[in-house]
Amino acid sequence: MPDGWKKDKVYLQLKQKILSGDFTPGMRLPKELEFSRELNVAKVTLRSALARLESEGLVERLPSKGTFVAGDTAANLILIVIPQQAGLHYPCQYIAPGITAAAAAAGYRVDFCFVEYLRELGTVKAVDYLKRKKLFGTLLIDSTYLGHEPELEIFHRLGLPLLLIHPKMNDHAVTGFSSLVTDTRQAWRSGLEHLAGNGYENVRILEQKNGLREWDALEYPALFRKLGLNPQGRLCYYAEMDSDSITAGLKTLLRENPDVQAVYCYSDFYAIKVMKALKAMNFQIPEDIAVMGYCGYPGNVMLDPPLSTVDLGYMNIGRMAVDLLPRCQEGNPERYFSPYQVIGRKSTDNPALLRIMNVNF
Repeated sequence: MPDGWKKDKVYLQLKQKILSGDFTPGMRLPKELEFSRELNVAKVTLRSALARLESEGLVERLPSKGTFVAGDTAANLILIVIPQQAGLHYPCQYIAPGITAAAAAAGYRVDFCFVEYLRELGTVKAVDYLKRKKLFGTLLIDSTYLGHEPELEIFHRLGLPLLLIHPKMNDHAVTGFSSLVTDTRQAWRSGLEHLAGNGYENVRILEQKNGLREWDALEYPALFRKLGLNPQGRLCYYAEMDSDSITAGLKTLLRENPDVQAVYCYSDFYAIKVMKALKAMNFQIPEDIAVMGYCGYPGNVMLDPPLSTVDLGYMNIGRMAVDLLPRCQEGNPERYFSPYQVIGRKSTDNPALLRIMNVNF
């Protein structure tokens, strides 16, 4: 039998005994010479197998003391999978800290992996790589799946608990994996309800063209009428996530709507750029124009003025994900909802309404 095969055979034989409990945690393995004779292999073959087991955390090799079965051989690692190009505006940046905090409290270890890395490995190699990590389960922070992405096949073959975090509403049905979602349609509407409740009537929306927060632009007139907002004229304007595009979109919005009272932005990161552009044009916020964000960027409170937003609770999403993961068995997809809240700050204070309230007071 070739040496490579012998090494693999011994490694697999010992690993099976550890994982099955035949070799119990803390157990000291025989000395190398004695053990190699017992297994009928050369010492160099045994050492190679033990080194591989040590790299996986299954055994501990202590100088002058011997080789011991690791004290904790249970699968207790949660893998957090994120996109490689995850910038400041990606939700995973704010969800991950909630995961790591909750995992530590529950006794899990965590590791991070880029989804692109798994795709580059290919299905077979990726499955083999993940099987060697003593995984308990996976939290995949991504969205908008079509059902044929390589990582889905990888995790289906792995057969361990997996939860999609912050995906699109129906990604659980598309992928076959459970999901933790925000009711985006209702959350987005809640931002408009906040502006209407603060007395604004002439509200316009600045959003990303391919990210309409589950609303079709054709639905806005009826929604505006229902909320008591002015439904006349163009209600929705578009921009990409860069300062020039947002400034250009904002200028078009202002030119076509000189009486606009409030701008509702696709995200807090859009809103931050809108506020900067308005100030450059000598508008006062909220005295001239109010600004409303969406998502819950933690830095909102440090802006001048502090930004109102629909806070999706990213830290809480991370904590919920760890609690839900044990329920998310492969092949039985469920959809779970995370709560959100509207946080009103100075950027949407209505000066006219405040004056009336002060007079009444």
